[in-house]
Amino acid sequence: MLSVIEPVLRGRVLFFVPTRSPRFALTVDDGPDPATTPALLDVLRRHGAHATFFLIGERAAAHPELVARIAREGHEIGNHTWRDRPTWRLGPDEFRDDLRATQRVLVTHGPVRWFRPGSGWPTARHVTVAEEEGLRCVLGSAVAIAGAGAGTATSAAWLAPVVRRGTVVVLHEGPRRSGVAATVDGLLERTARRGLAAVTLSALT
Repeated sequence: MLSVIEPVLRGRVLFFVPTRSPRFALTVDDGPDPATTPALLDVLRRHGAHATFFLIGERAAAHPELVARIAREGHEIGNHTWRDRPTWRLGPDEFRDDLRATQRVLVTHGPVRWFRPGSGWPTARHVTVAEEEGLRCVLGSAVAIAGAGAGTATSAAWLAPVVRRGTVVVLHEGPRRSGVAATVDGLLERTARRGLAAVTLSALT
């Protein structure tokens, strides 16, 4: 258990950003995917909002045009390792190889400074490896749990009230997560009424 909570206690894992600015970070995991990424980008553009996309390396390699669009439209790219699998199951060397392979794909589209582990918590050793590779570990403080993490038709109604200044929102995209664009649309409408703007992690920090 100590290997899990030690990075948290030492502030090495980012959950929330203390700020006086009326902004929150919107983050989306598991892309890019032709089934969801274009519609999600359309919603963000319509609202004038920005997000950090934590991309899976093999999917980014398969869809470079989507990664290019993400970067071109002012969004940020984060490292979500090479494949969609639990980070905590990977040994340090395999994990480092995953991070580096993903970085090689992503950095051709812009700077990458954030890492998010797959399927939950990293260990302290994973956090250390990420730091050695120049990446900071990010989890979140408001996470969609319905619709396989993409949200459903009603998700924005309960998610929006928990979003505050400095909140890091976590959503997921992909073929079984077609509701993510509607979730983001509703969330941005509701948070805008409260004067909150969605930005990238780097813009928030």
